[in-house]
Amino acid sequence: MTGIINWNELWRMTRPHTPDMKTQGEYDRERAKWFNETVKTHKVRTEKQIVPIELDPEYTVLDVGAGTGRLAIPIAKKVKSVTAIDPSRNMLACLRANMKKEDIANIACINKRWEDIGLGVDVMPHDVVIASHSLAILDVQEALTKIDAAAKKSVYLFTFVKGIRGLMWLDDGLWNEIYDGNYQTWSDHAYLSNILHDMGIYANTKIWDSEFEQPYDSLNEMVNYWKELYNTPSEKEEILTEYLLKMSVEKDGTLYLSGKSKSAMVCWKKNHECTGKVHNI
Repeated sequence: MTGIINWNELWRMTRPHTPDMKTQGEYDRERAKWFNETVKTHKVRTEKQIVPIELDPEYTVLDVGAGTGRLAIPIAKKVKSVTAIDPSRNMLACLRANMKKEDIANIACINKRWEDIGLGVDVMPHDVVIASHSLAILDVQEALTKIDAAAKKSVYLFTFVKGIRGLMWLDDGLWNEIYDGNYQTWSDHAYLSNILHDMGIYANTKIWDSEFEQPYDSLNEMVNYWKELYNTPSEKEEILTEYLLKMSVEKDGTLYLSGKSKSAMVCWKKNHECTGKVHNI
């Protein structure tokens, strides 16, 4: 049921436009490797996300947008099996390599977009479904409907507060200087909660602060990453570069960018009530 405000349509309107949404989420081999090495440094963040997820040795877990297995691999050590779905074959190649290093054999990988997954065909329902910062989907209500149908016990969604602007430390002054106040930001957890509410799913939300330290081999790598992520105009690249230099620190030939973000967990049980063991979050 849609209320006075169509939150799903608002979500669609606030998504950044890309030339081809079907290729969104694909990573080339080198970028996937860089991403894989980077997320390995996010151990504290990973632990905070896993703690509230109710797991059992007999559970099956479905990870939508699993990437290189940052959550899938530690979760696989606690449950019967994990199914990892991701649109990027290169990210899944890293996941398989990580499985081999960790001597894990209970993760099945599916190289598809969630939109193209046939429930009951490509994947069967699992006890728990998770999706961490991976719902870059235009019709998110359809995606959430399928996620709910795929879960037998509970669902846990992780996203940023304030959308993509909550990901980093960009202050409003710099933001306006680069984008003249016109940057199209990503929709955030509030959209998910309201869409779920219109679907008759009354989810719980938990918000917490996180800190991160991102390593880069060079200034060029750092600038290119954030330029691509924020679709920074080429004429404003110098402004972004100067700011990144100011915010980063060099240690033994590696540049580190430190920052803070606000994260949100939106969860529900299949009776549409989620307590979530939110220990120390």
